[in-house]
Amino acid sequence: MKKKRKKLKIFLLVSLVIILGAVGYLLYEFKFKTYDVADDEVSEIVEDPYVLELPDGSKITMDKDGNVVEDYSSTQTASNESTSTTDGGSSEQIATSGQGSSTDSNDTSTTEGSAGSTTPPVSSGSSQTEPTVGSIKEKYIPAFTALEGQADAKINALIGRAKTEYTNKKANGEGIDFGYFYNKYMAAAEGLEANTDTIFNGVLAAVEKDLEANGFDKSYAKSFKDEYEATKKARRDSILSKALGR
Repeated sequence: MKKKRKKLKIFLLVSLVIILGAVGYLLYEFKFKTYDVADDEVSEIVEDPYVLELPDGSKITMDKDGNVVEDYSSTQTASNESTSTTDGGSSEQIATSGQGSSTDSNDTSTTEGSAGSTTPPVSSGSSQTEPTVGSIKEKYIPAFTALEGQADAKINALIGRAKTEYTNKKANGEGIDFGYFYNKYMAAAEGLEANTDTIFNGVLAAVEKDLEANGFDKSYAKSFKDEYEATKKARRDSILSKALGR
């Protein structure tokens, strides 16, 4: 009986050593070992700017740090101003003739007014609609939708790059180091997520500012945050299954 207990203890001790050794090896391979993961194509995917649509319908390009690197609305405005300058002579003529017409119109209006016109004045502000929480949030939906779509496209591009690299290494008879792949592409995915977070927080801050400017509490924008976090979790969970082709 004592011999059996001694053998069981030895077996458990050996098993524990093997398990700890395996865990230690995996931690080293996936967490502590340094790999040369430099890849221009991966960096390009992660750092590729986002193009977002603004509430007024114009578009801007933002880099990974949330900085606007191109404003399409400004470009369009500059183009319009250039066109206006080129046609300056005709514009001045139109303005001059407009002033003359305005004078004539005023004279005619005065004459008609003295003749007893009873047409009531039209209030200029009567047709404006007061903004609501729903209308304010709706303006920013295209920006959030574009951000999510571009983030998904970048994740798919990373996964495609990982599959291509794996296939090429295997075809060339090179050893497959899973620690290398894990460190390289998980780091890229985390970097991409951080960049996307930065852009999202910038758009969310704009929504909150718009809400407060119209007398509403910024907490009404929280639904965007909740939806984004849920989508982000689902995206994380799908990375492994996509990488494995499930």
